[in-house]
Amino acid sequence: MFNKKNIIFGTIVIVGIIFTTLWYVSTRVYSFNGNKIEKISIGNNIFYSEIVRDADKMQGGLGGRSSLCQSCAILFQFSTAGKYTFWMKDMRFPLDIIWVSNGRIVYLEKNVSEKFSGIMVTPVDADWVIEINSGVSDKLGIKIGDSVR
Repeated sequence: MFNKKNIIFGTIVIVGIIFTTLWYVSTRVYSFNGNKIEKISIGNNIFYSEIVRDADKMQGGLGGRSSLCQSCAILFQFSTAGKYTFWMKDMRFPLDIIWVSNGRIVYLEKNVSEKFSGIMVTPVDADWVIEINSGVSDKLGIKIGDSVR
């Protein structure tokens, strides 16, 4: 039956599992989607960014996800600079999309609706593209020319 020792032991095990899970989630190096997570700074702002280099993962992007945390981003890292196109296929929430070249923002599309059906392309070459929640660039004062590290 249940005695005091069993209840205490069970409680300790459950608390241990909870703390271990919280530690893992807060210190993980890879997202649940298998992308490496790194801190990036945009101007004076820090984001925890999923780094995507794989073409298949780039094509899917944030499509199908229900949200992105306010201090999170996804960074598409290309091997060479170019005029890369982006779409909102299978998106469930709006985004701000930031094109970066040589560590500086060169183009910014704000408040792109999840219902947008066209294709976005920067008028200048970029080697990174970063997606953040819609409105965050205005809220934090992120603008063309800001540094990205």
